[in-house]
Amino acid sequence: MSHHTITQQFLRTSLEQINDNAWSSQLSSELSQQMAGYASPSKEKCFLYKALGICLAVCQDPVHIKSQIQKFLKTTDYMEAPDRLGVISILSFSAESHLDLILNTLQEFGAAMDKLTISGFIGHLKDYHHGKRAKTRSTLMLTYSKVAMHAPKEQLLSRVEADITENILHHYRTGCQDMDLKSTLIQNATEISCAVLKTGDSQAFEFSYKLELLDYMMDFIKKEPLDSLVSPVRYEAMFAIGQLCKLKPSLTLEENREILDLCFKSVFPLPPLEKMKEEGKKLEDTLHIEVYDTNSPLADSTEISAQQALGDSSHTWPPCKVMANFTSTSCRNYLVLSLTPSLLVSVDLLETWLSSEKEWERGRALQASVWLLTAYQEIVNSTPQETFDHFGYLIGLLAPYTCASITSSRQWVVDCINCILNIQGQCRNLGSAEEELRCLREALTTPDPEALFQASCKMAKVVSKYFPSDQATDFIEAILDGMLSASPSCATAAGLWMKIILKECGGAMLDEVSDILSRIYIYMPTIKQGSLRQFLVESVSILAHHHLEAVIFSLLIKHLPMDSDTTELWRSLGTDPLLAPQVLKVLIEKIKTPTSQEGRMTSETKTDLHLAAAVPLTATCAIFEVVSALQLSKTVQELFPELFTVLLQQISQTLRQKMPLPRMSSRRRLFRKGQQLCEGNPCRLSIEALEAVLFKAVNEKLIRTLWKQRTWMLLENPQTHHEGVCLLVSVLQRSGLITVEIIQSLLPWVNSPSENQRGTSTAFFAQLMTDPILREKKLLKCVLHILEERLEDNYWIVRRMAVRGLGNVVYGAPEKVKKYKKFLLETLIRTLEETFSFEIIIECMKALAKVLKELKGKDIGSSFRDLTIQIRKYFDNKDNTLRALAFVLFGILAGSAKRKWKDYFAKQVRQSWVTLLLHLQDPSPEVSMECRATFHLCAPFLGLKRLQTILNEHLSWRTELNPEELQMDICRHLAKEKAELLENFYKSTIRYFRSSWEEIRAAAAKLAGIILEHTDTKNMKWLDMEHLLTSLQVLQNDPSPIVQLVATQVLRDI
Repeated sequence: MSHHTITQQFLRTSLEQINDNAWSSQLSSELSQQMAGYASPSKEKCFLYKALGICLAVCQDPVHIKSQIQKFLKTTDYMEAPDRLGVISILSFSAESHLDLILNTLQEFGAAMDKLTISGFIGHLKDYHHGKRAKTRSTLMLTYSKVAMHAPKEQLLSRVEADITENILHHYRTGCQDMDLKSTLIQNATEISCAVLKTGDSQAFEFSYKLELLDYMMDFIKKEPLDSLVSPVRYEAMFAIGQLCKLKPSLTLEENREILDLCFKSVFPLPPLEKMKEEGKKLEDTLHIEVYDTNSPLADSTEISAQQALGDSSHTWPPCKVMANFTSTSCRNYLVLSLTPSLLVSVDLLETWLSSEKEWERGRALQASVWLLTAYQEIVNSTPQETFDHFGYLIGLLAPYTCASITSSRQWVVDCINCILNIQGQCRNLGSAEEELRCLREALTTPDPEALFQASCKMAKVVSKYFPSDQATDFIEAILDGMLSASPSCATAAGLWMKIILKECGGAMLDEVSDILSRIYIYMPTIKQGSLRQFLVESVSILAHHHLEAVIFSLLIKHLPMDSDTTELWRSLGTDPLLAPQVLKVLIEKIKTPTSQEGRMTSETKTDLHLAAAVPLTATCAIFEVVSALQLSKTVQELFPELFTVLLQQISQTLRQKMPLPRMSSRRRLFRKGQQLCEGNPCRLSIEALEAVLFKAVNEKLIRTLWKQRTWMLLENPQTHHEGVCLLVSVLQRSGLITVEIIQSLLPWVNSPSENQRGTSTAFFAQLMTDPILREKKLLKCVLHILEERLEDNYWIVRRMAVRGLGNVVYGAPEKVKKYKKFLLETLIRTLEETFSFEIIIECMKALAKVLKELKGKDIGSSFRDLTIQIRKYFDNKDNTLRALAFVLFGILAGSAKRKWKDYFAKQVRQSWVTLLLHLQDPSPEVSMECRATFHLCAPFLGLKRLQTILNEHLSWRTELNPEELQMDICRHLAKEKAELLENFYKSTIRYFRSSWEEIRAAAAKLAGIILEHTDTKNMKWLDMEHLLTSLQVLQNDPSPIVQLVATQVLRDI
């Protein structure tokens, strides 16, 4: 306590003890007269002003008191600061006992001043208006607020609004509102707020001028420049706001947010003191910063000194003294309003500055965060909560700055984290965590980047012990923001923290997995830098180690076709040797068991049948990515049976299907507006997945074989899919990759309601019949039965493949052909009789050809007759392949026609020899070739021994065939040796005049001419010459010039 203060207290006590009104009046008059004898300013005169105020406060003569006050109000030289302060002291001390008198006198003086008008040339002097009158108003305004501070507490609240604040505002509104008047109003607001708060009933008092005064303070701050502190207005207004905010009525959260935002924007951009000096700022700009604590009129009332708030850092960032006072008052009161929302709003406002490119702005935001969290911690400690709902978000926001470039910033982050841990752990003992943080705070002072990262990682492990798993999503989102907005070192720290928290706490984050992955996915397009992107994919892998199925489920809901980000995430799982097998197993199950919604097909979803099921198709594409990323083939080889089965299933199911409707994410929707269907071919995607699996499972040579055989193209085409399956299985057979497990998996498909699956599986077993594995594993009988059943299938491809499979038993189990000969022959002949499909008939003939080659004549039995009849039906079929196969089969029967069936077959040959003879000139080279071979085999059955040698010479492959010479030799022989055969020979010939092939018609006409040429027509009583001539004349008008020429020539010869 100063010497003057002790003297003032002694004077007050003495006067109260004397209690003599006359003596007090006389003393006050004496003190008033003594003032004229002292210079201004002086300590003595300052003391006399205060002493006079004390005397008047003790005096009980209102007339004397008022006269003294009026005297000073009228005679004071308001242009002199000491005199202004003197009159303020007199009135404020007097108000301690005479509040009403002082307020009334001030009111009268102010009113008289307002009525006073200045005319003449004096009224035009600007100095007058801005001088004496302005100083007078300023003095009156300060007097009112000082009176409020000295007024009896029990009387203040009733007078503070109408008699004090209203008059202050009146003088401000009518004044010139220069810098001095603004400072005065700021001081008024601060002092009135402090005075009200000291009364006992302040919390029940609603200060009606609070919002208006706040508006003035905020307006003052807005008008301050952002590049320097040219006046104390900024920080004085902020302190005033802090005091006003403590008064009722309470501000809304939005109003508080606006205030905080304004103050942050006003202070944070200010350059550091060193920077201002380097740039040559005015000396007074820096003085406003450096002398804040000593020269501010608010210094006496500041609750927390700048030294306490800042320590040694006050020299590097003086403006933060402002924030220290502001945060410790305004923010604390603000947080009380509603703890969680208000803290969030405050942090949200600071977040913008934390991501600033300017180091000092980030530093100030971090330091303000310390004050904010400290204030919050004090409040929370007084009102304990069960949980701190924003632990994850705040840690994610601040953690990256543990590796900030400025040492002080890194240490402020530690202080923030320490506060957060204390708030989170208020109901439990933090143990050694606080001590560890203190050590790490010191470790963060090192300039070595690697050491910083190590310290930051250790801090992350400390924090992980207290991390609430239900706030993981908030943490991830905040930490990802840090990777985007912070410096490179901070971004790296963010990535390290993300990995550590997920690794240490991921086990409890099952419910958060989907949201975590969604956040990572959203940020991937904007985080392109290699090392940072690696943090993202590694984080997904870490999470997958804890909750594999949840991670896979979240990735599977991404739309198709996969974008590069989704692809990268799947591949990251494939590069992990521990995860990859597990991932593949889960994906296999997803394909095996599609969701109930996708598997259910009703009349309402009939159109969906043309769309591929989304989850199985996505899982298929995921398999492609995972397998492509595998470093070792062993994983695929071990899982090959399951992988092959599900991927073949997918290929089959997606035939003819289109891509599913996309599931549009919020991120992708921004870039893909208007898109209706996903682009791509589901079957092609499935084939690519199988191709990737085979590339890992077998050698490259076999893969090249598949390409050369165009296997993949065949598989993708619904019309050739079955052929692609057969080629694929044949390659796998050579590689030994077809296992019993695969066979057992495909057996149920043959009864599937899906045509595609029945076709695929039947083609699979058709080709597999060429492999001994069915016999070795005792599955041959079962598969034969299946193939027999599939012969009745509604789908023609299934029937065709079933027929092929029956024929292929010759390759897979040749020794079993005789055992199943009756079953095979009867089944194939029945199929041949009952079907009308060229494809199936062709397949049936090929199968019969295979089986018959393995059987002897006696093995064919009664089927020989039926088979011969069926085969002859196709000699003149329009399909080249069918004709060729018919001749092949007839030739095989010729080799099997021994003993019992020799005579029967000879009869069949005689009925067919004209056909054989004419088809030697078949328009199809293949048919002509097969016909020649068959004719050669059948020639012995004609019974023309003397002709046999000639036939052998003509039909032998050693000589070039001349059909016309062959015909002439045959006719010449028949005319001489077997004239009785000529009738049937001739009648069979003219039937071919109506053949659909011009080559056959021409050959038949020529053969008829040869018959007539080498035969005596007198002996041909059966010859209807008129009919022959008519027929030849018809051929003269044939569309074919060749036929016309031959017919004309024959007619001429006749």
